[in-house]
Amino acid sequence: MNIIKAKVTKDKTLVAVYKNENEDTVTVEGKNLIHKDLEAALDALVPHLAFLCEQKEADDKTFIEDIPDEIHNVLEVSGYSIGGSDEDEGVTLIGKRFLKSKKVLNLSAPFTKFNNENEEYTNAFELQQAIEACNYEVEQYLTAKKWAIVQQELPFDDSEPGEVNADEVPDAPFGDAQGFVDKALDAGANLVINGKRVKQRHRHRKEAVA
Repeated sequence: MNIIKAKVTKDKTLVAVYKNENEDTVTVEGKNLIHKDLEAALDALVPHLAFLCEQKEADDKTFIEDIPDEIHNVLEVSGYSIGGSDEDEGVTLIGKRFLKSKKVLNLSAPFTKFNNENEEYTNAFELQQAIEACNYEVEQYLTAKKWAIVQQELPFDDSEPGEVNADEVPDAPFGDAQGFVDKALDAGANLVINGKRVKQRHRHRKEAVA
């Protein structure tokens, strides 16, 4: 599974694009809330967004640890897009800045290469490691059902709120592309392969013949 893009929606679900072992481009629109570990992995990209978009918090700073923790109050990374290959492989970060006016400023960092000798970004290696951590969590979301647990209070019961799972995105091994597609359709997930939406399958029962 080769992750190309990942984006967290406003509802805290995940949209991911990847290439499978057949080199098909697959888009999955998950229905489940993302796990806190994926949120943490994306949060680790926030200082990089500050540097690459030349935000004021990064002025006169050099390293990731120099960025104050308060940066997470004003900046957020919601997704990323990976491109290139070998020494030209890199990433584009997508995020937002929360303004004092309560409005939101959308941010898109310039494409930044991981291992190019001419890359001027000092923290390119740390950026690559952070993206790899995000890719791992995205794969866990898609293949291992690593989702958040939703707390929900039942209206007819005064007891403690119970734990219920969000709608499932199907489980599938990394190498079983068709199995993933079949189970995704059975679970009602939206799938787009090579730009074409895969239609939901409908099963019809055969009526018994008298």
